[in-house]
Amino acid sequence: MDPSCPLFPQPPPLQLQLEPGLPGLELPTLDLERVGGGEGRAALAAACRDLGVFRVANHGVPGELRGRLLEIGKKLLGRNPFELKKAQPGYFWGTAALQSLRVRDVNWLEGLHVDLVPACSSSPPPSSSQAGDGGGGDDGWIRIRALMAEYGDHMARIARKVFDALAAELGLDGDQTASYLAERDGFLRLYRYPPCPSASSCLGMEPHSDSSVLSIILSQDHHHDGGGGGGLQVFRDGAWRHVTPAPGELLVNLGDMMTAISGGVYQSVRHRVLASRPGTERLSCCYFAFPQEDAIIQAPDGISSMYRPFSHREFREQVQADIKATGSKVGLSRFYATTSR
Repeated sequence: MDPSCPLFPQPPPLQLQLEPGLPGLELPTLDLERVGGGEGRAALAAACRDLGVFRVANHGVPGELRGRLLEIGKKLLGRNPFELKKAQPGYFWGTAALQSLRVRDVNWLEGLHVDLVPACSSSPPPSSSQAGDGGGGDDGWIRIRALMAEYGDHMARIARKVFDALAAELGLDGDQTASYLAERDGFLRLYRYPPCPSASSCLGMEPHSDSSVLSIILSQDHHHDGGGGGGLQVFRDGAWRHVTPAPGELLVNLGDMMTAISGGVYQSVRHRVLASRPGTERLSCCYFAFPQEDAIIQAPDGISSMYRPFSHREFREQVQADIKATGSKVGLSRFYATTSR
């Protein structure tokens, strides 16, 4: 049992159906500077049609910032007492569904949720080079939020570049391109997957698809996580396939909103995270980007959609209602064009 998380229950007796011999999923790596046109945009569209997940290189996020964010996050989440952590705004354990009253399974993870707020202060937060080691105390939590804000600026830039390329490929008009991605209203979640005493029978994160337009994931270098690899798995061809972190690259997942925007042409990816084995731990940071709250989500002219038009607010409220009622998100199947309300 992780002493920093004393309230975790004993892991449930889940049957994960792990297949050790199954090869990992090979993902395309796209150069961010080339996705805007020509072959780069075609490769991006192909990845979104075929897999719904891809890697991004040449993204411009400084290695020092990425390393510092995970390093200080590991010290704060992994080395501080649970009582201190749970007093911090945005801290969660067991589930990231912060507003839910009920969840089907408690996941073996903890983390910090930070909403992005556009910088408007004359006194900006300290940069990654100014932030201290975050060993403990209030100053450490201030520093990690400053790092996440700085990192979030890069995420908003990357999300906008990727989405604009996809919008051009789909033929979205200017209003749709603007309203379907409110990149600076997104949020970040720093995840820690503590050692699990029975890692073969519990999950770090249960199977799900993201509700976002795009999700961008930073994971520990798999050579330095103490466990030989990351825990992310993607459901592909009827089986769970392992995705190994690639040093220096970011992972991009399509979310449910991107599926609806494309009328089902692009697929949100179903994924899960395995629990960390005893003696190991893993960290990741995920950025989630969404449409504007009042945006009406529908496929552009010329694309036959399986979904009826709906607002992002309507989708979000339905997700919250489903989690409250059943402990799990139902998702886009609530919005099929043939579904009667």
